[in-house]
Amino acid sequence: MTASLAHNGFGARLRQTRKRLGMSQAAVGGDRYSGSYISHLESGRRSASPDVIEFLAMRMGVTADELGMEPSMRSIVDKYDNTQALEHLLVAERAWHDRDWATAGELATRAAASALQAGQPERHWQALYVQTQAALNEGNHADAIHFAEQLAAHPVAVASPTLRAQALCLSATAHRVGDELPMALVHAGQAVELARDAPPIVLADALTCLISAAFEAGRPTAETDRLCRRLEDVSLHVESVHARGVLYWTLGTAAFRSGNVAKGLELHDRAMELLSPKRDLRMWLRLNRSAATCRLDAGITGGVRELLEVAGNGLRLIGSEYDLFELRHAEAKLVQLEGRPDEARELILALIADPAMSRAASTNGIAEELLADIELDLGHREAARAAFVRAAGLYGIQEQYRRANQCWQRAADLENALSTMWTLSQTLLDSSVK
Repeated sequence: MTASLAHNGFGARLRQTRKRLGMSQAAVGGDRYSGSYISHLESGRRSASPDVIEFLAMRMGVTADELGMEPSMRSIVDKYDNTQALEHLLVAERAWHDRDWATAGELATRAAASALQAGQPERHWQALYVQTQAALNEGNHADAIHFAEQLAAHPVAVASPTLRAQALCLSATAHRVGDELPMALVHAGQAVELARDAPPIVLADALTCLISAAFEAGRPTAETDRLCRRLEDVSLHVESVHARGVLYWTLGTAAFRSGNVAKGLELHDRAMELLSPKRDLRMWLRLNRSAATCRLDAGITGGVRELLEVAGNGLRLIGSEYDLFELRHAEAKLVQLEGRPDEARELILALIADPAMSRAASTNGIAEELLADIELDLGHREAARAAFVRAAGLYGIQEQYRRANQCWQRAADLENALSTMWTLSQTLLDSSVK
């Protein structure tokens, strides 16, 4: 996609849009442009190329023309075979349904290039959509973010609030699993606004993305409760039984996180009844793992081993490294709650050290936090304090500041306790010497 400057006032538009979204200059620039460079653009001291403006538009989840640019597809190449893009796309979608994500992504890339050359914007958007889904399922979060942002700013999406909302949902999901929670919140919020008049399932998807990001970011309970009530209302208008099962899964997890365990159990049971493994086996397996994790977080062990066995039997065959990381973390936590801290410690240390889990564990604080709790059970206070410090640092990378602060506080409490114990021991030693 190319772009041409439509009119002046780019700096003012950039500043207004950024402030409206509550983003800092550094957040808008991401890892490509510094906050000071964005400041120069807003003040007019620097001019922006079309590539710069398109990047900033994608970062904020707005269209390029909203910042003063007018997107346009490349001109049609004469006598180009217009069926080539469709052929690539059909095979890519077949590979996607067969869960061959790498092949699906490669063929979708070819389809996107063919559609662009042939001047087929709708087909180009479809190919980008498959690219995004393939990257997400493969765990290539950076690629998924890149493709999703292109989807949201695409001329086809600009002309359709429903398509743009769906693209922003994908972008929000990619940013959330890619540890960029502020951008996930921005894009999910925009998707909810755009989906007001869209089919109920599209609005439900947008609300689900926003609820997930809000919980991970530690947003106030009143805000997440309001979103959940809205999702419950929307779920009544969703016709697909399978889709309703996904919504009950989301609402059940939200209830657990809000402390309403009884409601969480009820909603997860309803989700189990509605979600079909024949329709989406991987999703059904993830539901079993998620239900087990929620119970463990609430201190419940009953029925958890059965849930993990079901999830483990399938996810070890078709799950990603992220699925396996969460599964093994839950298994270690179950062993800890069953009163076997030495075995739980071995399991979580093996998970942290496993090179196959490096991508999943590299910025995930939950493994280190669980290790800290296990060390406390074993009476290893210094080891627990060190693990809490590591967990806090990893949560900080994920921008989960509430959980980071909790771990910092627990580390500080342990340090104070250790200092008090050392002082007391020295006092007793001095007294015995005298």
